[in-house]
Amino acid sequence: MTRKILILLLLITPLAPWRGVGGEVMAQAPGTTPVKVSLNTMMLHGRRYYVHIVEKGQTVYSIAKAYKVESYDAVTHVDIHFLHPGDTVWLPARGQFAEGVPVAQTEQSSSEEQASPTPTEQQPSQVKARPVRKVGKTVKVALMMPLHLNQIDEVSTSKFDVEQRGKKSYKQFEFIEFYEGMILALDKLESEGVSVELKVIDVSENTAAAVESAFERYNVAECDVLVALLLRDAFNRAAQLAQKDGIFIVNPMATRSDLCAENPYIVKIQPSQKGQIQLMLRNMKAERPNGHLYVIHSGSPTEKSTLDELRRQLDERGDIKYTLFNWSQNAKLAATLKATPNCSVISIYEQKPDQMRIFVSGLLNKLTAFKHNTPTLYTLNDWTRDYNDVDFAQLQLLNYHTYSITWDMTNQTHTDFLEAYRKRFATEPVTQLASIGHDLTIYIVGGLAHKGEGLWNEPAINPTGLLQPLHLVRNGAGLENDRAQLYRMQNLHFVPASLK
Repeated sequence: MTRKILILLLLITPLAPWRGVGGEVMAQAPGTTPVKVSLNTMMLHGRRYYVHIVEKGQTVYSIAKAYKVESYDAVTHVDIHFLHPGDTVWLPARGQFAEGVPVAQTEQSSSEEQASPTPTEQQPSQVKARPVRKVGKTVKVALMMPLHLNQIDEVSTSKFDVEQRGKKSYKQFEFIEFYEGMILALDKLESEGVSVELKVIDVSENTAAAVESAFERYNVAECDVLVALLLRDAFNRAAQLAQKDGIFIVNPMATRSDLCAENPYIVKIQPSQKGQIQLMLRNMKAERPNGHLYVIHSGSPTEKSTLDELRRQLDERGDIKYTLFNWSQNAKLAATLKATPNCSVISIYEQKPDQMRIFVSGLLNKLTAFKHNTPTLYTLNDWTRDYNDVDFAQLQLLNYHTYSITWDMTNQTHTDFLEAYRKRFATEPVTQLASIGHDLTIYIVGGLAHKGEGLWNEPAINPTGLLQPLHLVRNGAGLENDRAQLYRMQNLHFVPASLK
């Protein structure tokens, strides 16, 4: 492989039953106002959508369930948590939305689209996806991240400071393990004859203005894919520019699925919420076949999408008994759990950081107070990573299950990677960044090398050598990883959870 790596320093001063079209049927999701399913449709982006007018008491979840689609596929132009009568929701017509918005769609509309009603401000935004850039013999990759190279002189390499490493942190090394993980993946691809040009762009300011300057100055539009480790505003601007230029942009760290809602060029590496919940429920049923699940929440709007997806899957399965428990009634939790032994608890409670620390401590104390029939605890976010003062002994007592990128020393792929990392960089990876950088490079860069631009239309591939599950599918407009690895705590560290 011919590999070119160019590091660019960017210093910027302030800168329902199926029938034909027409007619209606009635459907109702449990606990909601009946949904009258309209079969009137319209064409947008080459896809057919049902047009639904919201009535009092209806939610995105109840409407989507009635139309037999996923709630996250519904399109609205208002806050989905606060629908009002008269609002419009567009839902993909069955059999017409399998691949979302086509990435190679041209700007010329079909005659059927031209005959459809003129879009209003309430209709889905018109995403005009340009034809995908053709991948040449060399895959061109841009990596945009804050390296703070303008402050590199502040780094001390004296013997004393080197020996005291870890006691002083430098911004220059915040994301360096992600870059090193990419380098190891490129080494592997090189051995397979893949040619890559990697352009590393330092955006130390991490602002929208810095991103705009980088796109123009370093001609990012000529790249086949952009990997961006940026803060929200900076990433959002980079995603807008990527869509305008017709290049795909990878977000390695964001967890929210709505990132993919409208922009067909966004690729989200973190696992989908849907996939995570599926694995958790599968594990619960395997470990406690006749158990009861308690869902701890606060009733806040920030939890609504998670709660909706969790309830949807539980209702769809129908083989797990569950109870929603609002933490505001936490004084009754112990008595409630004692009344139904053989329990599992999943916490989706989400508040500000200070409140979360108090909640985590309080929940663990209540759950570990049981001398017999201790519940199993599940969380979507890894509390050992988010709260450095969390009690590991309490988590182990609760047979704690969560999602975390960790090293499994019984996994040969993991141990081989760690050996290669030590040999290449003379140190150990201390964060999850190296694994993420490695896997997305193997999957996306390797995929582009072997499939060319066709990867974006058929992104579900299964390359070898991945450290964590990665399987891209279209979710909404963009692409998202629909696989994850569930871990459980054993001997104060994580091991892969069984899935029978």
